[in-house]
Amino acid sequence: MQTQPHPDLPDLFSPLVISDPYSAYADLRNTGVAYDERNDTWLVARHRDVIEGLHHPSLYSSERGYEAFMSGRVGPAGSEGRATAIGLDRLFGSRVLIASDPPDHTLLRRIVSRPFTKKSIASWESRARALADDLVGELAVSIASGDADLVRDLAVPLPVRLIAEVLGIPTDRQADFRRWSDALVGSLAAQVDVDAVSGDLAEMFEFFTNVTDQRRRAPGDDLISAIAQATPEGEELSIIEVVMFCILLLVAGNETTTNLLGNLQHSLWDHPDQFELLRHRPDLATAAVEEGLRHGGPVQGLFRQTTRACRLGGVHLPAAANVFLLFAAANRDDTVFSEPDAYRIERDTAEHLALGHGIHYCLGAQLARLEARAALEALLAHGLRLQPTGPAEATHNPILRGFVSIPVTA
Repeated sequence: MQTQPHPDLPDLFSPLVISDPYSAYADLRNTGVAYDERNDTWLVARHRDVIEGLHHPSLYSSERGYEAFMSGRVGPAGSEGRATAIGLDRLFGSRVLIASDPPDHTLLRRIVSRPFTKKSIASWESRARALADDLVGELAVSIASGDADLVRDLAVPLPVRLIAEVLGIPTDRQADFRRWSDALVGSLAAQVDVDAVSGDLAEMFEFFTNVTDQRRRAPGDDLISAIAQATPEGEELSIIEVVMFCILLLVAGNETTTNLLGNLQHSLWDHPDQFELLRHRPDLATAAVEEGLRHGGPVQGLFRQTTRACRLGGVHLPAAANVFLLFAAANRDDTVFSEPDAYRIERDTAEHLALGHGIHYCLGAQLARLEARAALEALLAHGLRLQPTGPAEATHNPILRGFVSIPVTA
């Protein structure tokens, strides 16, 4: 049985690899399931192995994997104690959808899925199209003035405004939404400004705690009210559980789309023939988004922990092993996708794992897809052939890949 660490494995938490992880992912697929001793993590990069990890939650625990990462026991050196320092330790022991296993996960998922009706989604899509059209019009004005940024002017405000409306949050708090989301995502990075992040997160928890209390006393027609009023099996959720739903929806409905749009634009720039295809065939916008998810998905992977000793990819894993399931690496597996490093709009993307698979399939998947499609279609409708005007500023995050700034012109 193979249990020895591989001393030459790439460090997925190093700034150099984070800046461009795809060659490292290729090396990991060639190596197979391998133990990264420096980060105390088993790295899983092949498509079939990632699928196996995602489809056996009783063996690969989300709850244990999440706690191990957030507590700093795995991941970047020096991150131990991070959760306590920034105030996230309050979540340990509470039920959190992304970090729970059945039967808790089954119950929580059922609650939050109820408001996602066909009627609601149709309403959200209509609103996303209207918002995207307005924002792309404003982007065109910014381009004419010589000060346009794809992230600032479109990729950030579109999902922030829509998720705020879905949650029933006043317009004047939308800037706070983005700041809080950035703080939470920043807490996953190797280098964390503890003072800044902890203050923003405390403010976010206080805000959603107050909103939850208000919506329980006077519910409205919004997603927070629906969750706050839910009484699964005759018992209402705790305040912290409702708050965590709100925070998860905020990030799932925000960061995923922002990063997807930036990554997709870079895929189109790197493959100009595909942009020309899309420009002449705007009906391919849905396929372009799906291929964007496969080629440059915003979520690189998520953590699990084994509940007992097992075998994965022909390799023995001990009990309580930390496992990093690499969605983005699996999406470039050439046993599933031909020429995987190329962006090809008309390819079959049905097997991509950008939004997860199985019971933990991304809660914000429908929002991310409809927002990205609305933005892409609005850019095409306005005839904007975006071009970079300077270097883009990328995120420095081993989990969520994207851009914080993309200066553009047309």
